[in-house]
Amino acid sequence: MNTRSATLEEKDGEAQLVLPLPHNPPRYDRDAFLIAPTNEAAWRAAHAWLASGDTSLIICGPPGSGKTHLATILAENRGLFADWREGTPADAEIVVFDFLPADEPKRFLTALEEQSNAGVRTVLVGRGHPGEWAKGFKDLRTRLEAIPRASLDQPDEALLRAVLTKAFCDRQIAVEAAVIEYAAPRLPRTFEAALHFVARADEEAARRKKKITVALAKEIVNAL
Repeated sequence: MNTRSATLEEKDGEAQLVLPLPHNPPRYDRDAFLIAPTNEAAWRAAHAWLASGDTSLIICGPPGSGKTHLATILAENRGLFADWREGTPADAEIVVFDFLPADEPKRFLTALEEQSNAGVRTVLVGRGHPGEWAKGFKDLRTRLEAIPRASLDQPDEALLRAVLTKAFCDRQIAVEAAVIEYAAPRLPRTFEAALHFVARADEEAARRKKKITVALAKEIVNAL
């Protein structure tokens, strides 16, 4: 099912009602990961870790930059995502702890030590600088600073085009190349801005029952 919102026609002066519908989840396979100069180093660092004997890896970066996507690729066929509060999952070679920082830094450090003692490799995924995840707890900060890191950066214009294209494809929306070409150089160079633009374009097109055009893209960019 795509993400087109269900709408009601405007009648007798009543505004349209836009009902959000679920859309296809984003693809997290290798082919869908968009490699560009701004994230190539992180891609290489992550796969170097996979081939190494290091116990832990940190994947960090801004919202929407592909952190969870990259972690999913690393854990493919040999790992799983887990809640760090629930202990070490059985039969997992790699465990991914996403959405860091943790609320309880001391307890989180204990969880990391338990993972290491159990021989389970751990991928830590979160926003911002890992040192800030310690929330002032020195022992955890020291531990995090010592872990190899794959740092994702904000996109350049070429990657922003690819992100816009993928985001529309994830929503099963076909747009003309001119829409992407108009939006990419005018949007803020952030993943959040690109994803917000796509969501707004989808919502407005559904509300108006029209295609996403350059004219609509211009409206949305000007409103951001």
